[in-house]
Amino acid sequence: MGHPMASFVLLLLCSTCPLSPVSPLSPVSPTPPTSPCFTVLPDAPLELNLTQTVPHCSELDWGHFQRQRRLWLSHNGIEALSPSSRVQPALEELDLSHNALWELPAPFLSQARGLRKLLLRHNRLRDLPDGFFANSTALESLWLDGNPLPAVPRSAFQPRLRFLAVPCRCDVVGSVLGPCACSPAACRCHCLDPQSRRFNVSHFHGSECRGRGALAAGAAAAAALVALALAVAAVVWHRRRAAAAGFGGGKRDPTAAHGRPRYVSTANGTGGTDGTADGTAPDYENVFVSPCRATATARGRTPGWQRHSPQVPVSAVCSLRSEDVGDQPIYANTQSLCQDSIYITPDQ
Repeated sequence: MGHPMASFVLLLLCSTCPLSPVSPLSPVSPTPPTSPCFTVLPDAPLELNLTQTVPHCSELDWGHFQRQRRLWLSHNGIEALSPSSRVQPALEELDLSHNALWELPAPFLSQARGLRKLLLRHNRLRDLPDGFFANSTALESLWLDGNPLPAVPRSAFQPRLRFLAVPCRCDVVGSVLGPCACSPAACRCHCLDPQSRRFNVSHFHGSECRGRGALAAGAAAAAALVALALAVAAVVWHRRRAAAAGFGGGKRDPTAAHGRPRYVSTANGTGGTDGTADGTAPDYENVFVSPCRATATARGRTPGWQRHSPQVPVSAVCSLRSEDVGDQPIYANTQSLCQDSIYITPDQ
């Protein structure tokens, strides 16, 4: 082994040596930009077909498709496009069908002035902004079938549009009836069912939607009538039950709530020993008299009004009064043929 100071001296000498110039780096061949889903070369063809290239794509970077004129991206499981995605004016045909797109960026077609054919069929699109197609002035063919769209934006009906395909559902078909109004022979609007069978939207709406609408309206009206009948029946039943609970024959329960008085009818040969049905002193009495004649003493007890009023002849006016009224109310129950009132107060 050498002396330990030799390494230190050698290092010190190297630090004072002039540095040689660094040779320039050799040029590196450019690597193609890599999309999260596809590898696209800078010199990719203007008509690029990437149909069924990958099984799944969570988000597609649109920055790699800036020079194509026709682009096919169907059957790749694409779920979303990058928020900055814009269709360039040079693109004329775009196929994004049979993917899993839930939505598209609102400005996706803001520069698509040259787009003539757009296929978005069989995705999961639930909504498209009202002005989504406003700048696609060259649009001639638009496929939207196979999506759960509730309606088609008005901006889709560009002056050059010659063909439109929508799902065969009454809501979305109804949204295109006005713009698609035309003769059956030259109608440009069609709907496709899940089996891809094509129907004229006017014919489909007339045969499938109008009848269903009338049936739904009839069912709703019938349900409303049934509900009304049930409500009326419930009200009638409740009133009858309340009336039955509040009406009773004979004597009422003396233990009724809130101190309700007991009502007892007395007549000759009826009631208890003191003029009541159960032998207890009544709160109020209904006394039945013969035509314009005072009643006899009931079971040995003289009513208060009889103690203060003489017997009345038949031809006299039937009018009885008592001086023992006090603070108690007077109740009358007359069953005489002369229809005169008899005022009675209980015994004090």
